[in-house]
Amino acid sequence: MTMTGRKINDEAAENSRLGKLKTKLDAKLPSHKKELKSLRITNDNIKEHRVDILAKGRKLKYPIQYSKRRLIAISLLVVIVAITAFSVWLNIALYKQQQTGDFFFSVTKVLPLNVAKVDGTSVRYEDYLRRLRADVHYYLNREQRSFNSEEGKRELDYRKRINLDVAEKAAYVHKLAKENSISVNREQIDEEIKQMREADGATEEDLINTLELYYGWSLADFQVTVEDQLLERAVAYTIDDEAKAKIEDIERRLEAGEDFAALAAQLSDDDSSKQNGGVVTVNLEDNARDPSGIVDIVSELKIGETMSEPGRVQIDNTNYYYIARLDKLSEESISYSIIMVRLDKLNNMFAQVQNDGQIEEYIEVPSLSNLTTPAGQ
Repeated sequence: MTMTGRKINDEAAENSRLGKLKTKLDAKLPSHKKELKSLRITNDNIKEHRVDILAKGRKLKYPIQYSKRRLIAISLLVVIVAITAFSVWLNIALYKQQQTGDFFFSVTKVLPLNVAKVDGTSVRYEDYLRRLRADVHYYLNREQRSFNSEEGKRELDYRKRINLDVAEKAAYVHKLAKENSISVNREQIDEEIKQMREADGATEEDLINTLELYYGWSLADFQVTVEDQLLERAVAYTIDDEAKAKIEDIERRLEAGEDFAALAAQLSDDDSSKQNGGVVTVNLEDNARDPSGIVDIVSELKIGETMSEPGRVQIDNTNYYYIARLDKLSEESISYSIIMVRLDKLNNMFAQVQNDGQIEEYIEVPSLSNLTTPAGQ
């Protein structure tokens, strides 16, 4: 075979081998089989070009529908991060720094944040701040005191402790009220506030201005506080069978003819009058208002007449049953004898809850045993 023949045979063999390799590559890379679309628009491919151009246009005009899932995911992530950051910041501000500003008070009104738990019942942070802010407002604006000094910081701690205890007791009262099906309605609250106003000869506008000026409260804040007071009073009288039995026994003994002064000295819980046989004298010329209302009630009796049934009164946040007798009455003064029975059961029950460690607090406030009562208290 000539050299030319062998060369032809070698080229044929090489072409055959490359052809087989191309076939294998085509199998592995099927996209290579596709023909490139003609860039030239003709009658045959105009429809295909039109569809392609419209599809690209829709992507530019309606980009959201092509990335909706991604946008939703990013939005959710941003919201979660923002909520988490706000929660951490708010937690530090309220539970570590114990901020009391208007913004934080507003937040506690909206969010169900708790400051403590009493016997399984939550104590709302809002209830605690409402009371504390009233104290702070009064001492800063009416007495021009500062809480920045060492003495001021101790006084602020004292205020925190007192108001936290009050908020915890209010929560405990709500728990007992629910267990005993006791409630207070808006009519009772409005009537209580009306009586308070009328006793001072004040209008509703006077009350609103006084609340704002002295305590930084709105009327709504005051209504909530009055509701707590009325509910505590109702619970105290409902659960205290011992006090009820005691006043009923005194009532029977008086009806049986026993000496009023002797019973007052022996059984009355009013230390200021029992040593004097229960006698109280009030100078009417001073026009001093009696917030208890006892003077107004006793004034309606006849000289020597005793009340037909025990009355109820709250003095210095303590509830009493009482029986009174009118002794003397003139334009200048009134003199009456009174036997008072203190309702201790509610206070004793709450003290037991405190002593048994059934109160969990979420902020650090010194106990009263570690605080010195501020001057003037």
